This record gives sequence, C-alpha cells and structure tokens, in this order.
Amino acid sequence: MTNSFKWRLILSYITLILFFVLVVGLVLVRSIDSFYMDNLKQHLIYEAQLIAELSRNYDFSRGTTEMSQLAFMASKDTRARVTIVAVDGTVLADSREDSRKMENHANRPEIRSALNGEVRSTTRYSSTLKTDMMYVAVPVTRGGQVNGAVRLSLPLTAINSLLRRLWTVVFTIMAVAALLSGLLSLKFVNTLTRPLSNMTEVARSMAAGNLKRRVHYDKNDEIGVLAGAINTMAHNLDETISEISEIKSRLETVLENTVNGIIFISAENQILFINPAARELLGVQNINVEGKRDIELIHSYALAQCVDQVIRERKAIKQEFVLHSAGNKTVEGNIVPIENSAGFQGVLVVLNDISELKRLETIRRDFVANVSHELKTPVAAISGFAETLMVENPENQTVQEFSRIIYEEATRLARLVSGLLELSRLESVEVNLTLEDFDMRDCIRSTLTRYERQLAEKRLAMDLQLPDEKVMVKADWDRMHQVLLNLLDNAVSHSQEGATITVALADRISDVLVSVVDQGPGIPEEETERIFERFYRVDKARTRKDGGTGLGLSIVKHIVRAHGGHVGVDSVPGKGSNFYFTIPRKH
Repeated sequence: MTNSFKWRLILSYITLILFFVLVVGLVLVRSIDSFYMDNLKQHLIYEAQLIAELSRNYDFSRGTTEMSQLAFMASKDTRARVTIVAVDGTVLADSREDSRKMENHANRPEIRSALNGEVRSTTRYSSTLKTDMMYVAVPVTRGGQVNGAVRLSLPLTAINSLLRRLWTVVFTIMAVAALLSGLLSLKFVNTLTRPLSNMTEVARSMAAGNLKRRVHYDKNDEIGVLAGAINTMAHNLDETISEISEIKSRLETVLENTVNGIIFISAENQILFINPAARELLGVQNINVEGKRDIELIHSYALAQCVDQVIRERKAIKQEFVLHSAGNKTVEGNIVPIENSAGFQGVLVVLNDISELKRLETIRRDFVANVSHELKTPVAAISGFAETLMVENPENQTVQEFSRIIYEEATRLARLVSGLLELSRLESVEVNLTLEDFDMRDCIRSTLTRYERQLAEKRLAMDLQLPDEKVMVKADWDRMHQVLLNLLDNAVSHSQEGATITVALADRISDVLVSVVDQGPGIPEEETERIFERFYRVDKARTRKDGGTGLGLSIVKHIVRAHGGHVGVDSVPGKGSNFYFTIPRKH
C-alpha cells in the first residue's frame, strides 16, 4: 500500500468532514438569513400599512406639509426611510430628501405593484448608499380607489454584519474540524493501511516466486478475510505450480525420449520446439534451430509445403515423406493445427519413422507376388490333370468325385493366386491407371450385362437408379469395371432368392457416388471397419463355400483410393448392406 493512497484516503476523510460542516453552516446561515429577512419584511409591511392608514385622508394630488411631517415622524419611529408617492409616481413626501427634487418613482417595481393595489417587497443594491436595501410598498386607498403608495426602505447592514460573523464562525469550525479530522484520519488510516502494506509485500514476494510467505492478521474483519484469501491463494498457487512443474517435467521426459519426432511451429512459421528424435531425423543434432523458419531446417520440400498449407487452411494433413537428410528415410507425418480460445497458435508436426515398416512391406509384397507367381503353373497343372481324369474315367464314380473336388479346389486356388497377384500390383508404390473420359452410366450398364444369368438363377431383381444426364468421370474403365464386378459379386452371393439389389449413381458437386445395396444378412457394426481388409470374412464358412477368396473388397479399396476416392459401407444386421465408393468427377 503506497503512501499516496494513504494520503488520498486522509484527504478524502478531511474533505468529507469539511463538506459536512460547510453544508451545515450553509443551511444554518441561510435559515438565519431567511428568519431575519422575513421578520424585517413583516415589520416594514406592518409599519407601512399604519402610515397608509394615517395618510388616506390626505390630498394626494399634491404634496402637503402634513404628509412631510407624517413621513418624518414615522421615519423616527421605524428608523426606516419613508416615501409617500402619488398615483402617477410623483414623490409627495420623503423623510430624507426634498420631494420636489426627487425623480418620478413610477418605474420602481415595488411602487408599480403598490399602485396596482398590491403589497410588494424587494431587495436590491443601492448605488447611492453602497449597500443592500429592503423596500416595502403598500397602496393608499380611499373608497376602494388607490390614491397613492407608501414605501419604507431599510438598509440590511445589520443583517449582513450578522451573516458575516456567522460565516466567520463556520469557517473557524471548518478549520478546527479539518485539523482534528486530519489527526484522527491519520491515526485511523495508519491502523488500516499497516496490514494492507504487509499484504502488498507478501503479494510482491509471491510475484517474485516466493510462495511460502504468508500474511499475519488475527482479526476477523474484512481485512482478515482478505488476508485469509491471500494466504489460501498462495497455498493453492504453490500446489498448482508444483503440479504443473511435475507435469511439465514428465512431459519433457516423454518428449525427449519418444521415438517419434515432434516439432512445434508458430503461426509465423518459426520453430518453437523440436525434440531429439526430430533433430536426428532432420540431421540437426548440434544446431540451434529454435526461432528459425521451418524452411531453413526441414530438408523436405513436400513436408515444408504441407506445413505452409496447414498454416493457411487450418486443416490437418497426414502424408508420407522421404527425408534425404536422414539417409532417405521414409516418415509418416501428421501435421495438425493447434487452436485454443485465444485463436490459432501454430502447427504440431509428428514424424514417425516407417522406413523399416516400408522395407518389411516391400519384402512381404514381393514374397506374396513371387509365391503367387510360382503357384500359378502347378495350380494350372493340377487343374488340368483333374480335368483329364474326369474325361478319361467317365464311369468310375470315385475317380469322378475326387477329380471334381480337386478341380474345384484348384480353380479356387487359382482365383486366390490371381487375386493375390492383383492385390500386390495395386499395393505397389504407384498404380498404373489408364485414365480416360467416359460416362459412368455406361460402365455400370456394361457391367450389369454379365449378371443376367446369375440374377435369373437366384430370381433376384435389379433396381437400377441412374441420372438422366451424363455423369462424366476421368478414370480407368477396366479398373472401374473390376470394382463394380467385385461389389456385385459380393451382393449376389449374399442375397437370398427373390431379393432386390439396388445399384445407384449420384452426381455430386465434387465427386460421383456409386452405391450397391443388397438385402443380405448385413454386417455387425464392430466388423464394418475390417470388412475391407484382405482375407477378412464376416461369415467365413459361407463365403468359402461360395468360392470367395476374401480379397475382392480389399482390391476395391485399393483401386478406389488410387483414383483419389473413398470407399465405405453402411449395414444393418438382418436388413442388408450398402457398399459405396466415390471418385472425383470430371469438371
């Protein structure tokens, strides 16, 4: 608590007391002034009315000796100046001056009112006597007619002198009150501000980081409540800062030791934080990078472009990058905008080294492709031998039965090998697509012609919902044909006799939506996310019995993604499934 506040408080108390004394003095002086002025006015009116009554029988057409004597005698009795005025304002008699030398008084406000039959009093400054004067005028009437007026005037010197003495007393009281209130206020304010000064010192210590100091105040008044609140705040702050420090320490430990590279970049594209894993990936272990622009540090143009894009668009990006500074390592980057109530704060970059996963994926893909390729010839041979056995031994039922089983299994194995080879090609780094412009309706109609026999055999109805206008896309016709074949195979195999399969096409603003809806058994919700994985089957026994390989939907997913589209499924168990995919439309 600073001295300036203490003195402001003292001055406030003194000002308040002086204001109170001044108001009381003002009311007192005004009351006394009003009391004396009213009494004086009533006295002068009474005396003026007596003089008017005595002079009512005088000749007011001209001045007379009797009028002058009356004015003089009345002035001696009342100590006031007496003036008798005719109805036209002419002064007929005056106790102080020669009436013949006096000017016409018709313009005097009190005379004008009296000549109109009213009793009037006024107070005004007399330039002749250099003092305030009270004037009282009453009409002189006879027979109900105003003949003239009598005016009495008296200086207010005595009253003004009394008021001056009263103001002197008031100001003396104010001076004494100011002195006493100053002394009392100083003592009171010192008592009040001493604990507040202590609180200020404690608060400053807290601001400097010392949260162990406390305010010592034993009373239970408002200051005691404030002291308790400050002590509680200090205790809570101490605990909170300790918890924050502990959390910060744990977080720093996690960030320092995590295998993922973590970088925080400000909204101005400056690096504010980078952990050791990110330093190693970027090859800047011994360089001070905080505060530098990311383009100076990130030796990957694609990654730098993604950071700039997230800063501009405020949308997260997940993408793979090759960092040449780290020995051509492949990393998966998650670039996320960081926002809070204060607005956009920056970008968080999380780099996950997936080089080993990529290498293992390549090995796995090559292995599957090689094994599948090597299996094609023996599988074809087995299928051929089984077919030969069935032809050569038409009457041997045992040979026929086993040969048929061998042939069917070899055929299924051949489809599996073919699917694996196709999937391996689609999972390669870059899928070769032969893009062309065509009407998606034509591709759907062309694909459906291959299912007329299967639909007739299972007595399935086909509901085709196509727009009237062309739906142009830029895609690979054969790959789109393959996607539709796999989805329709799936719908036909899971539909009961008499069911309806719906194929719908919708032309949207930015893409084209194709849906294949069946009335099959549906898919449980917990399995819809895995339905597009390779070899995954909901009803494994039935799918295998129908000759499925479990690769069709996985192939669909890779083809659609290669076109920049999205694939998904909505399903209700017991009612059916809606498999859909999107591809960008041709603008």
